[in-house]
Amino acid sequence: MDENKDSLQEDEYQVIQEKIVPKKKNPWKRFGKTLLRVTASGLVFGVIAGTTLVLSGKFLIQRLGLENAVRQVVGIGNDTQAPAPTRTPYPTKTPVPTNSPGTTDTPAPTSFVIDVPEITPGGQISIGGEKGDTPSDSETGEKPIQGFLEMYSEIAGLAGELRKSLVQISAIKEGVDWFEESYETTGNATGLYVGDNGRDMLFLANLDSIDGATKFKVTFANGDSFPCTIYSYDTNYRLAVLTVRLSAVSELEKENLPEQAEFALTDVEVGTPVMVLGNPNGHLGAMELGMVTGTGQVVQVIDDEVLYFTTGITKYADGDGFIFNLAGEVIGIISNTLNKGEKGIITAAAFSGMREILEDTLNNVPRIYCGMRLESVDTVMGGRYSLPEGIYVTEVLPGSPAMYAGIKNGDIITTIGIVPVTGVRQFYKEICSVGAQSVRIVVSREAKGGRKEQTLFMVPETRLH
Repeated sequence: MDENKDSLQEDEYQVIQEKIVPKKKNPWKRFGKTLLRVTASGLVFGVIAGTTLVLSGKFLIQRLGLENAVRQVVGIGNDTQAPAPTRTPYPTKTPVPTNSPGTTDTPAPTSFVIDVPEITPGGQISIGGEKGDTPSDSETGEKPIQGFLEMYSEIAGLAGELRKSLVQISAIKEGVDWFEESYETTGNATGLYVGDNGRDMLFLANLDSIDGATKFKVTFANGDSFPCTIYSYDTNYRLAVLTVRLSAVSELEKENLPEQAEFALTDVEVGTPVMVLGNPNGHLGAMELGMVTGTGQVVQVIDDEVLYFTTGITKYADGDGFIFNLAGEVIGIISNTLNKGEKGIITAAAFSGMREILEDTLNNVPRIYCGMRLESVDTVMGGRYSLPEGIYVTEVLPGSPAMYAGIKNGDIITTIGIVPVTGVRQFYKEICSVGAQSVRIVVSREAKGGRKEQTLFMVPETRLH
């Protein structure tokens, strides 16, 4: 009996044992499923990450400043930028050289030539109205007026070539009227193509003409229009740079693109014949002829001064444009604010002496800021008022580095670092060479018993606009 019981328990134990023993699984099948899940998760993550990167690319580029990495530095003049494209030649009269025996003449370079008709000597006119023996035009067969017409034809041809560097800028201002209705007004300005930075086409314009606008459009000479944006501007010198993406104009033929302007950065002389192109008289695309009537005028701006010149051309209230010499070079930009109140004539800010300012504006480089208005103490002023040679401080702006340094109205700055300064332009160049770091400044200040020197230390700031 007991033996049967033990045998039955042993059989039950074996059954139970068979039930609880786990069944062995294939390890390769489990590894394959895990690999499949990891691969699928990676693909989903990659798609989500790629989509997020594309959608946020523009934001990240602007936020991190990466877009500047693809831009090239733009310069003014032959030593810092590629030569401007050769313009289509216009008809000129070129005298035929006379070869001397045994010599070989080297062809002279093409230049702008104006033939002045010769005056026949010997003719006299009396007070009583009786003419002398001077032959009439009909007798000689010569027509002096023809020389003028030919000269003017050449000038008109040059103007036509220079207009290829100009574009029309539509500046759109948005507002709300008394009835809370939105409206837009469109003004026009003249832009000058100065080159590209590898990413954008750059157009120089007068800030006064586009100030307050929120949307912009550029129209080329052939009528093609493209949206544009402000890349940089300078409130001190009233300059603005607008850009059009090169990719937007890539399908245009080369002859439909603006031509790069050429600059003359040398001093302008009185009597220089000039032409004004743009909108000098209230008509878009107009041309005015005249000559430089005054140079060397100076208007003070913050920490610097701007040279401007006057012309004999009648001024239009809202006119703008650029001044060219008859060599086809830009020498200035019309300005209605950078002058000392000249009325009735066109005045222009001269580009001579503004190379660094123009290049910094074209490349959106911050400028040094001290916060003063200055005036040079010339020999006459110094002798009359017993003042030392230097720069007279006419105004110190509130909250400026100059104010924090202790500079006051009426001080005369005589030294920057260890360099004596005698002019405003020299002062600004010295400050720019130091940069945004502490610099020693020696000033002459009015005190009891006469003027006394004081040493101060100023830390200039950098500002974009």
